[in-house]
Amino acid sequence: MKGKQLKVKATAYCDKGLTYMGTKCRDGVIAVDPKVIPLGTKVYIPQFGKVFVAEDTGSAIKGNKIDIWFKEYKTCIQWGIKEIDIIVLD
Repeated sequence: MKGKQLKVKATAYCDKGLTYMGTKCRDGVIAVDPKVIPLGTKVYIPQFGKVFVAEDTGSAIKGNKIDIWFKEYKTCIQWGIKEIDIIVLD
């Protein structure tokens, strides 16, 4: 995959509402700091082997941090906080 590689601190959330961009929270959505990763950007997360879309923000998401959406709260707790590598796609 071509793009900019970043090491980020990744947390998890399970909000059932709307993202900052007005889309429904769902699988494949991440929250980002738009100063680091612009909203609407596609981000490949090798740990999952798939592409996510930066559609949300969060008050605690500053700098090289992302928040990955999961369907269940239990999964969020199991995820915890991890340092992961991501690729911000061109």
